[in-house]
Amino acid sequence: MPFLQQIYLDNTIESYIGVAITILIALLLKRMISKYLTAIIFRLGKTQWRGMDKREFDQIIINPLERIFLIIVIIFSLDRLNFPAALVFTIHKVTSREIVDAITSAIIIIAIVSLILRFMDILVQVIKHKSAKPQSPSEHQLLFFFKDFIRVVIIIFGLVFILKFSLHLDIGNLLTGLSIVGAAMALAARESLENLIASFIIFFDKPFETGDTVKVNNINGTVERIGLRSTRIRTVDKSLVTVPNKQMVDSILDNWSSRNLIRSEIKTVLSAQSTSVELQQAIGGIKEILSGKKEVVSHTVFLQEIGNDNALISSVYFTPLKLSADEVNELKQDINLQIRKMQEAQNIKPPTSRNVILVEGTQKAGI
Repeated sequence: MPFLQQIYLDNTIESYIGVAITILIALLLKRMISKYLTAIIFRLGKTQWRGMDKREFDQIIINPLERIFLIIVIIFSLDRLNFPAALVFTIHKVTSREIVDAITSAIIIIAIVSLILRFMDILVQVIKHKSAKPQSPSEHQLLFFFKDFIRVVIIIFGLVFILKFSLHLDIGNLLTGLSIVGAAMALAARESLENLIASFIIFFDKPFETGDTVKVNNINGTVERIGLRSTRIRTVDKSLVTVPNKQMVDSILDNWSSRNLIRSEIKTVLSAQSTSVELQQAIGGIKEILSGKKEVVSHTVFLQEIGNDNALISSVYFTPLKLSADEVNELKQDINLQIRKMQEAQNIKPPTSRNVILVEGTQKAGI
């Protein structure tokens, strides 16, 4: 037909229609073809994917396969067309055709890197399924740590390939130049590198694991994630605090999850004019209160000191590790109230008005 042979932008209408039909067919069939390719890959590596659900495998791999299939079809279809002379121009000795080729190569490389990253997700799932025993939080976190690390390496290689095949740069000379730049950047990013090294120390030395309750730099809470640069801690106030890994390694860290008992301390202040009988009554009353608490494993009550203004009784008791922070605080509150009721019932003198009633508690690792 004469109409189909008309030429626009150096290509016939028939050529445009052929390309459009090819792309349309690819759009319609990409899901079916991707599912078919996924089924073949799953069948070929059936022994490797053992224990992994087929539906889970499909969800990870189908989308990047669709993307690559569609990109390849579009590129090869458009490559059948002549590059329009009207669109030819030069920018700093670079032609428009070279720019299009560079963009095309970059898109293909990005699609392939995306597919490789998805295979990394599959590999992580396979390792989890093949584990003979349930993974501990540390092993689980370590697996995802190395997945993130390898992901970064793959992305870096992808950028290098883009520089090589899209921009046609000499990688050797580029790496030589980057080594100097990298040294300068390493000095500028010293803190980030220190955090990265600290993350490896955390994973191999294991001072704490994901799920542990820790206290560091006056921050206490549960470790939710250990990353390449920082550790995320969920505090008792339910806020998410991000602590650089270097601080987690360099600071004094108290791992509460490693305790076998919870140590709590209550200090009760009485009047300095209290008689020895009143002090003995107070000590005996506190011991009786602590003995009556089933949560208290052991306790010690003693007269710590007698000053000019007050007398200080220290009560140390231990509770099981299974108690939550809220339960420990509720128990301490109950003990404090009972101590006050005991003082009122036995008419034990409180501190004088110029003194401050001190009731405080600390939690430390039990021995």
